[in-house]
Formats: sequence, structure tokens, C-alpha cells
Amino acid sequence: MRKWATGLLFLTGSFVFAACGYSDRGSAGVSSGEKGEVQEEAAGRRGTIRFLEPSNGSRFHSDETVQFSVEYEKKLPVPDSVVIYADGEAREVLDSGQTAWTWDMRTERLGTRRLSVRGYREGRVEQEGQISIVILSATPPVQYGYRVVRSYPHDSEAYTQGLIYDDGFLYESTGQYGQSSLRKVDLETGEVLNMLRLSDDLFAEGICLFDNRIIQLTWTSRVGFVYDKESFRLINKIHYPTQGWGLTTNGNELIMSDGTQIIYFLEPVYFTELHRIEVYDHRDQVNDLNELEYIRGEIWANVYQTDHIVQIDPQTGRVTGVIDLTGLLPAQYNHSRLDVLNGIAWDSENDRLFVTGKMWPLLFEIELVEKNP
Repeated sequence: MRKWATGLLFLTGSFVFAACGYSDRGSAGVSSGEKGEVQEEAAGRRGTIRFLEPSNGSRFHSDETVQFSVEYEKKLPVPDSVVIYADGEAREVLDSGQTAWTWDMRTERLGTRRLSVRGYREGRVEQEGQISIVILSATPPVQYGYRVVRSYPHDSEAYTQGLIYDDGFLYESTGQYGQSSLRKVDLETGEVLNMLRLSDDLFAEGICLFDNRIIQLTWTSRVGFVYDKESFRLINKIHYPTQGWGLTTNGNELIMSDGTQIIYFLEPVYFTELHRIEVYDHRDQVNDLNELEYIRGEIWANVYQTDHIVQIDPQTGRVTGVIDLTGLLPAQYNHSRLDVLNGIAWDSENDRLFVTGKMWPLLFEIELVEKNP
């Protein structure tokens, strides 16, 4: 039996500019001709392959090697060949009559994996079985607290949705219908130096700086905007098939959240989806991923309506650390419209980390402090 190939490919749609339209690419790695073959084969399916182990929905950690075994339909001849598919991609061909195989999970991305087994005779699918499993992180995340280095003024009317730092200035996206904007802000004083207001029917979300352009998402409108960084002049519009929440970049790809456990990696010009990860710790998936920042090779994400930021391995989706910012804003600064922690900005040249919240009167420069195990 051959070993499993490393890396799972995903079933993905496409994020594209309006001029390009949206297209469903179907199963990764399957050509149009192969799709036709699959459709033709579907008519010949007559039996069910039953999984003996593991059971559907089983959970495993990413340091495990999992044993799979199946039972073929007894009323049908033994298949000529049996192919194992993972998320729609052919991954393994079993020997005739073989009913068991193993899967080493150490190199796999985390999250739900949908496996199917197809038994072929004379080039047609005669038997098929399916199962889903969940892969969790093998290790608990490191726990961090914080130390405040310095605080700065912040507009308490700014419903912070996206935040970036560049060359001494903050660029901020603020939300709420009728109040959404893109801003350039003086870090030291909190003064708004330039502001572009969005249409009242748009709810602004995350922003990202890429190639001297600012890209801004909106929440449920499925439209985003590309601006010149200096003038805020609109250059282009982008469209995507999900909600827009957070946005950042690793320098080559755009990285986007949609409020679930999924993070999308996008081609920066056409906004086409390249791949995606699901975010998990050692217990479960981590949902409500919001504002994003790419820091020292990791994705950092606010977890909406919590005081936590999670650090995420961009290759696997594993949560490597959790930053607890409880109590960051002193009680004397509370006001009636105060909302949750949101906003992460990174000064890569000076290793400075800035965080704030929605309608917070202060923005903080902080340092992480590892908690005792």
C-alpha cells in the first residue's frame, strides 16, 4: 500500500473582482473531463462501503496515526480497485481486497476532513462509503497576559473594525451603518488627519495595506474597496461570496476572516481564493475570528466579544497562543456606548504592538507576558 501524499486540498469557491464574476471551481484537482467521468460513474453505484472504524464524527489530535477499516458490500463482487478521497482529492489506492489503512496526521491541516471510499469495477463506481472526522491541535496554546507600555488618545466615537500601522500613522476602518469610514490617524495625538465616509448602507470592516493600497472590507454587502493610500482615491471594487470581517497580509497573499473558524488566503489582485485553513485548539474549533494582523509569521485574531487574541499557525490552523487582555481599559474610561476589544496593529520596524476597542477612548501599546504553566 502506498503512503498518503502530504497536504490536503480543499473544496473551494472563488473570490473575484466584479469584472471577473464568481465561479465555482468544484473539487480541487479535478478537471472538467474528470467531473464528467464522476457524473457518469454515479449512475452505476449500487452498493455501500461501510466504515468499521473510526465512527463518523470522531475526533483526533494532530499527533496521532489513525487506523481506518471498511467492509465492502457482500452481495457484490470485490472491487478491482479502491480509491480513498480526502475532501474530494484522490489520496490513496488500495490493493484489491484491502480493507484497512492508516493516516499520519502530523502534516495535515486541522478541522473537519471528509473522506470517501469508492470501489471500482471495470472503470465504474459500484460501491461507495463516506465519513467525516475532526483533527484537533495536539498541544494546548501558550497563555499570555500583558504589560502596558504606553497609552494614546483614541476617538471614542470610532467603532474600530480594522487597524494598521504604517510609517508613524494609524489607518483605521470604522463600522456601523451611517457611520462607516476610512481614516488616517496621528498615533501620538489621535487626531484624524484624513477621513473618507462610506455610503450609509455599508458597514465597514477590516482593512489591509498592500502595495501602497488600502483594501477595505464590508460586513454583509459582499463588496470591498481598494484605495490609494495617500489620497484615499477609490481605485477598484472587489466582491467576495462570504461576510467580510478581518483582513491582513503576509506580503504575498491577502488573509481574510468571515466570523467563523475559517481563514481564507486570497490572491491580492483578483481576490481569488488560493486556499483556506480552519482554526482549532486542542479542544475545539475557534469561532468568531474578527480583526486580523500578521505578526512574525503568525496570524493574530481578535475573538469577537471576548478579551482574547489568538495566535494562529497559518499552515495548519493550530492556535499556538492565547493573549488575555482582560482589564486593559481602566474602569474610569467606561462610557455608555463602549464596546468590545477589537483592533490589532503591528509596527514591524520597532517591534511595537498596538491594540484598542470599539469606541474606546484609548489605544494601548503593550508587551506580552507569558503566564505560568
